[in-house]
Amino acid sequence: MSDLKLNGVTPAGIGKIKLGSTDVQKVYSGSTLVWPPGISPPGQVEICNLIWTDTNSSETELIAGGNIPILTNQAAWYSAWQAQTPAACYIDFDLNNSSYGLIYNYWARTAVKPPTGFRLPTSNDFNTITNSPCFTGSNFNRYGANPGNWDPSQLTDTTELGDSGFNSQGYGYGQLNSVSGVVTFPWFQTREGYWNDNLSPLFPGTGFYIQGSTLGALGFGGSTTWMFFIRFVKDA
Repeated sequence: MSDLKLNGVTPAGIGKIKLGSTDVQKVYSGSTLVWPPGISPPGQVEICNLIWTDTNSSETELIAGGNIPILTNQAAWYSAWQAQTPAACYIDFDLNNSSYGLIYNYWARTAVKPPTGFRLPTSNDFNTITNSPCFTGSNFNRYGANPGNWDPSQLTDTTELGDSGFNSQGYGYGQLNSVSGVVTFPWFQTREGYWNDNLSPLFPGTGFYIQGSTLGALGFGGSTTWMFFIRFVKDA
């Protein structure tokens, strides 16, 4: 039997469904337990018949063998961009930010090896979780972590925040100036960007951001200067 879903989303855990003010502990269909979900391994969450990794990738192994270098300065990043070779780094090139996951360049996104059974998302995969009929809400709070690192002075409406278990944290992303070679990491606490593949419709970057007082969905063009996180996905 399938897991319980509310508007296409399986609630992440205890405390996400309430009867009045009381947390619902279990939901049964007849004598069969249908919630909370118990079949998804830790680190994964099912949303709209897709299973996503619920943290940003720190993978460095390449599909073709070997490992992506983790670069530590913007000069090395600029050189990798000029050579069109895969590269990764931490936010602000700072190892202390390793818990955020790795930021990958344009060429790394299709070269890094996904976990077994997973793939790099297409733009349609993201469209599946942000468009009707699967998604029927008025904002995208459910995909943000609760509390995450979102700016509380801007994300003031926390209704449904974190309900899906996707756990977008608000760690921002990176961008290279292709003329000067300067790398910046804008939008920390207000956005988080992820790589897609190049399958139609071409939309290589996706993410979530603070739009007004809630979270909205982002789409990025195809510039090779973007630097994004990766979440992997597979069919449920």
